[in-house]
Amino acid sequence: MTNSVMTGLKRGLMMRCPACGKGKLFRSYLKVDPVCDACGHDNGQYRADDGPAYFTMLIIGHVVIAPLLFFEVIWQANPLIVLGLMLPFLALVTLGALPVIKGGVVGALWALRLKGDHR
Repeated sequence: MTNSVMTGLKRGLMMRCPACGKGKLFRSYLKVDPVCDACGHDNGQYRADDGPAYFTMLIIGHVVIAPLLFFEVIWQANPLIVLGLMLPFLALVTLGALPVIKGGVVGALWALRLKGDHR
């Protein structure tokens, strides 16, 4: 039985168990539930480590921050006002995207059969 990378990514991005797609992947904000409630799959074996944080910074930087630099108001407005408005917005977007991206990484690890014992 082969695991499709697209299936793993899709289920992971929906924050569901990559094996069955029904059980929750996380038991708290970023803590992977070690065992799926629906199918009993061992999701704790997939170690995402720092990958999700790097992918989140890469995506937010390119999708959110880079386009903002094209608006003249960013360059002409008072820097304290820009920072006061943008930093909370960026924090919310980043913190919202992080568990979704971590789910995608765990789903990809499942599909590629990469467990925490690889070095």
